[in-house]
Amino acid sequence: MQLASATSGGTSPPVVSGQGSPTVTIPRVEETVEVDGRLDEAVWSRAARLGGFSQYRPVDGRPAEQPTEVLVWYSPSALHFGIVAHDDDPSSLRATLADRDNLDQEDTVTIFLDTFSDQRRAFFFTVNALGVQQDGVQSEGSFNAGMIRGGPQADKNPDYLFDSKGHVTGEGYVVEVRIPFKSLRYPGNGPQRWGLNVLRKVQRTGYEDTWTDVRRANSSFLAQSGGIDGLHDMKRGIVTEIQPFVTTAINGAEGADGGFTRESADVEPGVNLRLASTNLSFDFTVNPDFSQVESDAAQVTVNERFALFYPEKRPFFLEGIELFTTPNQLVYTRQIANPIGGAKLSGKMGPLNVAYLAAKEKDESGGALFNIARVRGDLGAGSTVGVTVTDKSEPGSAFSRVLAADTRLLFRRMYFVQLQGGGSWTGDGTDTRTSPLWMIELDRTGRAFGFNYKITGIGPDFEARSGYVPRNDNVEARAFNRFSWYGERGAALETVTTFVNFDRLWRYDAFGRDAALEGYEQVNAQTQWRGGWNATGSLRRAFVRFEAEDYADYTVAGEAGPAPYQPLDDVRGVTPSVGFRTPVFRVFYGQLDVERGPLPIFAEGAAGRETRTTASANVRPTGSIRVETSYTYSRITRDRDDSEFARTAISRLKVEYQAARALFFRVVGEYRAERQAALVGALDGQPLYIDGAPRPAEDTGTFRVDFLTSYRPTPGTIAFFGYGSSLAADHLAAATGLERVSDGFFVKLAYQFRR
Repeated sequence: MQLASATSGGTSPPVVSGQGSPTVTIPRVEETVEVDGRLDEAVWSRAARLGGFSQYRPVDGRPAEQPTEVLVWYSPSALHFGIVAHDDDPSSLRATLADRDNLDQEDTVTIFLDTFSDQRRAFFFTVNALGVQQDGVQSEGSFNAGMIRGGPQADKNPDYLFDSKGHVTGEGYVVEVRIPFKSLRYPGNGPQRWGLNVLRKVQRTGYEDTWTDVRRANSSFLAQSGGIDGLHDMKRGIVTEIQPFVTTAINGAEGADGGFTRESADVEPGVNLRLASTNLSFDFTVNPDFSQVESDAAQVTVNERFALFYPEKRPFFLEGIELFTTPNQLVYTRQIANPIGGAKLSGKMGPLNVAYLAAKEKDESGGALFNIARVRGDLGAGSTVGVTVTDKSEPGSAFSRVLAADTRLLFRRMYFVQLQGGGSWTGDGTDTRTSPLWMIELDRTGRAFGFNYKITGIGPDFEARSGYVPRNDNVEARAFNRFSWYGERGAALETVTTFVNFDRLWRYDAFGRDAALEGYEQVNAQTQWRGGWNATGSLRRAFVRFEAEDYADYTVAGEAGPAPYQPLDDVRGVTPSVGFRTPVFRVFYGQLDVERGPLPIFAEGAAGRETRTTASANVRPTGSIRVETSYTYSRITRDRDDSEFARTAISRLKVEYQAARALFFRVVGEYRAERQAALVGALDGQPLYIDGAPRPAEDTGTFRVDFLTSYRPTPGTIAFFGYGSSLAADHLAAATGLERVSDGFFVKLAYQFRR
């Protein structure tokens, strides 16, 4: 591998092992180098050298099987990393010309920089063997540490400007990375000590190795980082980013007369402005572009009672979004549907993380004004206390406000207690309703044994119109116990993890007095085999009680006319499931999950049984072509007579061609075939009526296709051209008889000026 030779008369610094989470003083060099992925300049011989990696997953505490060395130094304007990843089988490396933030199935190295050294939040910069980039923010306290596959919450949505290039060698791969200080936040310009860790993922084995010897028996990943010091007098200044942009959309839709009409072009200019000091960022937007370049993946909704969660994808909201994270999802920015403008403050002042967002919706979208604020303070080593305030004020006198406080207390390294308490105030101009919210959680993250015990109460009138709380009027208690076994080094079976789970849910006022409304017990076993193979299996015994008041609008035909409908008392039974996942081979990766068991049919208050299969495959035949395909099938039958209540089949295909790191083409096609029978009674099969009207059978097929061309040379500078079309038929099997019901062309051009 190409490494700089020792300078004349001197030797390279010794390799520093990560055992014991050391702090390393890195050299300052008053020069810069071209980022070419070669590491052959003389300056690299002076860099601090980090090695001695340890395995983190699947079994912690063992020396890494593939050696990795990281070189690091800094210039006045940037940090420089050189990564030398040895591999005894370089031909198996998974390294393609992937799109940004699409490296989860690549061989990668990730650099974690905890620039405030608070062990709670870190920037991460990931590269594959070709230097393709993935980045974002990793936060502690947003996860369930009692789960063995849990860990800090990694948000890949933020994009930071950094340089990287790499190449595969006969011994593995080499990558060079330059991270400008302008892309980071940190506490001022004085001498700095930053937390540092480096994680390497080897896809063909499923192994993850870290520079420090990170242990599973710990409630914090970032707290086990090492560190770098010697940083001083970095040249950063006030970062100013101005991003003017323009979007154009031309939409078409099928009219009431069956004809297809197209609107005139809708040209929308706008601008984003960002001013950032070392620790605070001020963001402003006027007429922001909140368009998405790919539709959300469809989910099975035929038997769902509550709104589904879709992640935020819109650019303005993503900067500092991790600072708004709160237990019970009290902040969910997709509630802001179509704003005309917004402003945001985010950052850290001493021990306080601060985040404030204001946005005004356009009148045609309701005209609401949103104000959302969260302040979180650091307590000791890893503990936090926070307050969240949200307000949605609508034209007139309607409003929805939430105030809540929370704390997360770590102790003895592997335990934490999390508490939350608050309430909502909802008014319509004549009446104000209040309701409480509270939560208690205890977690243990041990190596062989872990648990998470949690109880949450949400009052009958609790509403969070700036958050995602899809269900109120309940108290839920749950317990997860985990038992882990680790095989010997080189064993065929590497890990076995067993979960024993318990869950109960009551109506809020019935908690402690009446029987639970629903709940389950589940035993789940997860196994990982040498070579990256995974297999899972579970048994779940669940029950749901139907409440007669939920069916007050239902009637059924009787001898004397319509009669009130009485649903079943409850539904219960055992559901087995199995799952298989292949290793991430150089070209292929696949997974399959199958389950079959009883479930409640909520629309009928009846007992049913569902068979559900999900399968997916990822194929990368060349370094520039990626193909992802998935299939979901669900069939629900009635227990009464084994007749079919509903069937859903969703097929999705995504094909991408990466012509260059900045240029790619994508097409996504998704076909959804869905049918549902007319509603009938649970006992006698007589037609059901809701508010006096029958609910007839439905049988539809819909197809959605999206084409996109994207050119993004740097974060913030982009050119998109896309076309999307929705087609539908009036029955499930009509894939060849689909008719277009809507479509649209869009263009987005944006250029980011950065100083």
